[in-house]
Amino acid sequence: MQRTIIRAVLVGIVAGLIVGVYHNIFTVPIIERAIVLEEERAAAALPAGAQAEEEAPLVSLGAQRVGMAIGMGILGAVFGLVFAGTYGLLRWALPNLNTVAMALVAGLLGFWALSFLVSVKFPFMPPGVGSESSLVFRQGFQLLFYIMSALGVAGVILALNEINNSVQSPAARQRLYGLAVLVYGAFLLFIFWLVPGNPDSVPVPADLFLQFNNVSLIGHLLTWGLMAAGFAYLLKRDQLASQG
Repeated sequence: MQRTIIRAVLVGIVAGLIVGVYHNIFTVPIIERAIVLEEERAAAALPAGAQAEEEAPLVSLGAQRVGMAIGMGILGAVFGLVFAGTYGLLRWALPNLNTVAMALVAGLLGFWALSFLVSVKFPFMPPGVGSESSLVFRQGFQLLFYIMSALGVAGVILALNEINNSVQSPAARQRLYGLAVLVYGAFLLFIFWLVPGNPDSVPVPADLFLQFNNVSLIGHLLTWGLMAAGFAYLLKRDQLASQG
């Protein structure tokens, strides 16, 4: 398991760095547009005749781009840990599943639980959007949603293992699989109802907000996809080496 964790984290870091390049190309222009709009709103709110003080950026644009790539590498490492845990659960619950297919399924489940569902509840927003007074509130409930979403997927995998080990009849298994899906769906409805969403208004144009959310979600999809593909490649290479 230790080797799996190390591999998943390293592959996650590489995937994150690659996606950092993607964000520098597609996400940074959207962020820059959001900054310009924020400056225009601040200027419009000033009294007539007053001029806004121009502040030099604390960090240069080049440093920001490098920081974005590094941040994505760190996020990739975190996703790698989750990927390793999901892959380990799948190996335990579904030992007959091909390991390469298992890696791809682990990536898909990770994207579903920690990226797609979270983006539905807490859409990705440009930096600076949201009140500082509600920052702890928003981040706390977003973290809670991350945890509950991950636990939901883990629960489904555990349920599959229990069904496969305790039920012999194929027909009964199919019914229990359907029941597990229904219970999981009810669980999702429950956590979407239970966890409060973002209480702040989004003072950016709808098209800009939608662009940023979509580009960010695609970045997450690329991270999980590259990580799953890279991990699957290493598994396949091991298999070929053992056969040779």
